[in-house]
Amino acid sequence: MLRPLGPNAAEGTAILVDPESESQENVRLAWQAVETVSKADIIHMPFVEVGSVLDRSIRRGRNLLTDRDVAPFVDLHEFPDWEKYELAIGANTRQQLNRKRRRLSEMGDLEFVEVDPVTTPEYARELLECMFSHKKVWAERVGKRGVWITSPEYRRFLYKWISDPRNVQSMRVFAILIDRTPIAVKLASFGVSHIDLNIAGFHSDPRYAKYSPGFVLDEYWMKIAFEKHLNVDFGVGDEPYKLFWSSNARINVASYHIPQTLVGRTVTRLWRLKRIALQHMAELRERPSKAHAGS
Repeated sequence: MLRPLGPNAAEGTAILVDPESESQENVRLAWQAVETVSKADIIHMPFVEVGSVLDRSIRRGRNLLTDRDVAPFVDLHEFPDWEKYELAIGANTRQQLNRKRRRLSEMGDLEFVEVDPVTTPEYARELLECMFSHKKVWAERVGKRGVWITSPEYRRFLYKWISDPRNVQSMRVFAILIDRTPIAVKLASFGVSHIDLNIAGFHSDPRYAKYSPGFVLDEYWMKIAFEKHLNVDFGVGDEPYKLFWSSNARINVASYHIPQTLVGRTVTRLWRLKRIALQHMAELRERPSKAHAGS
């Protein structure tokens, strides 16, 4: 399989070209080379911006399997102050957020922490280990499969990367704790003009989960982004909290799975059957919990 070099997580795909060059033509030629020179059975291009030169080049081909998704974002420069931004995201959901924060604070000492992995790497690692453990529980419950969630190699790479003082990006771990127990953790990276939300995980205990701790955590770090005059890239996914904080501003993306050979087509059919089976199993697991909640 030919795919972009990366952790195969929810990250966008684009071709890096010199903006001073004939960038559109270079992207088209690069994709043409991938199709004609590569001997891969399958080409996988995840989360390509719909309408981009790369997207149009890919869609000229045939026999494509396509998954559609969105990448929410917010341009905080559009708002002169936080109060104006709050008005834009809506009063009803704001009231829900305030109620959830109050309920969590009633369960114990509610605390927000911002951790720099360069200066306090051990604490950052401790918080991220909690995040990964709860993310694994969530992935198993909903039938999501991502090698990076349980990969020791990926974790070693991540911890080394975020704690490296030579990193061109400034990394932060944001978390909220109740009585010093992390219930929501998010890893973010600061760029020149925006902040990227990289990974998030939330406590699986229903006592906390019903009050959306990740949603409550968002308000804290969103205010930091606003104070630093940074835009926010929430990454791929149409989760309600992303659509809320972005006021439904989004980029449409598409993931392409392109079988090139007979072997590739056979593997693709098997992969689709496996995915259907996993989704069906996840739905079956969800039914008892929904029935219990309704009783």
